[in-house]
Amino acid sequence: MECADGGNLHQYLNNHFSELTWNDKIKLAFQITEGIKFLQGEKILHRDLHSGNIVVHQGEAKIIDLGIAKSMETQTYSHSGVFGSLPYIDPKRLANYSYEYNEKSDIYSLGVLMWEISSGKSPFANRNIGEDLLRLDLIGGHREEPVPDTPDEYLKLYKSCWDPEPNKRPSISQVFSKLVKLGRMRGIQDFQDIKCDDDEVQGIQDNNVNDTDAQVTTETSNNGTIDDINHDLDIPG
Repeated sequence: MECADGGNLHQYLNNHFSELTWNDKIKLAFQITEGIKFLQGEKILHRDLHSGNIVVHQGEAKIIDLGIAKSMETQTYSHSGVFGSLPYIDPKRLANYSYEYNEKSDIYSLGVLMWEISSGKSPFANRNIGEDLLRLDLIGGHREEPVPDTPDEYLKLYKSCWDPEPNKRPSISQVFSKLVKLGRMRGIQDFQDIKCDDDEVQGIQDNNVNDTDAQVTTETSNNGTIDDINHDLDIPG
């Protein structure tokens, strides 16, 4: 069992946000993206991505809690409700409970997480409205405001992820490649030797301004099984 020394992402941002550079934030976003890319490569939808289900250990973000994850090929869950924390849920699902979660639903959640990493705040934490009104706002296209001084490419990328129309959202490979290129452009050493497909990056439309036991990263990807990802972690309170 591994101890997540930074707690979950929400806790980590609360405690360390003032210490984080933009390069640190981009690396966190990339690590989460890499985890989702691995899951989708295994035909797995997480369906409950939010900052409570991401932990940070030694500065590295890791996806946990696959309790409601489902195979893309054998979705047998009920359509009677929604899963996850409301601000992270695909608005298509909020508008229509018969809408099936898909790869682009996890991409939507990733976009919200990227905004959260950029701001250090939980989405809509400052809006004193009930869940019913927030749900209607999200269905209507309301999103959080960008943080000043956000790198333009990062901003465009997360806005493309939370586009109301799933077919306008990038694929996870496109997000992965875009973050690699952004990291290289900023001179982040970690990104220099990571391979990505430039064609995937070109496919994103800029006008859409539009566990290790739990670790879902390159190392975990080489281990093989989804079961190894979902071991429990000790998260400091």
